[in-house]
Amino acid sequence: MRGTYTLIIFLSRETSIKVGQLGVKKFSKGYYTYTGSALGTGASSLKQRVSRHLKKTGKKKRWHIDFLLAHRNAAVIAVVAAQTDRKMECELNCYIKKEGVVRIPVSGFGSSDCKGNCGSHLLYFGEKGAIRKIVELYAEKLGFRPVVIDFCNKLSVSRFPKVSNLFLHKDIT
Repeated sequence: MRGTYTLIIFLSRETSIKVGQLGVKKFSKGYYTYTGSALGTGASSLKQRVSRHLKKTGKKKRWHIDFLLAHRNAAVIAVVAAQTDRKMECELNCYIKKEGVVRIPVSGFGSSDCKGNCGSHLLYFGEKGAIRKIVELYAEKLGFRPVVIDFCNKLSVSRFPKVSNLFLHKDIT
């Protein structure tokens, strides 16, 4: 399966992290979103890409997001995903940036191949939650409700406890 996804990340305290070629960056405590695409098959499918992001250890740090997610203070608290054959990460990221009350915490983060002039694929929401807002924005932009894995069960929607179950459902019921 192919598609676009947004990781919702909580950073439990202000932290400085070396982010590959971007160098050492300071990250404030709070909620972040990272939007990406997975348009391949096998190891580069949507399911495998999200599963890779959820692994805390045992992976090579290949992308900017790997450096943030490997830090002990960072946790993916939810994943919002939509099946599509189109590369929509820039379109969705720009929409989230425009419609959400967010700021770019690190210029160029995750956007080295960006065609949409996003500035960054990592957005900072501050210390208020972002899950519900991201679900609403996906639904508005795509015209259907996305798949959601909510690891903290903050939404009153279906919760999928296993990543392997993530892509069995197209809508939240």
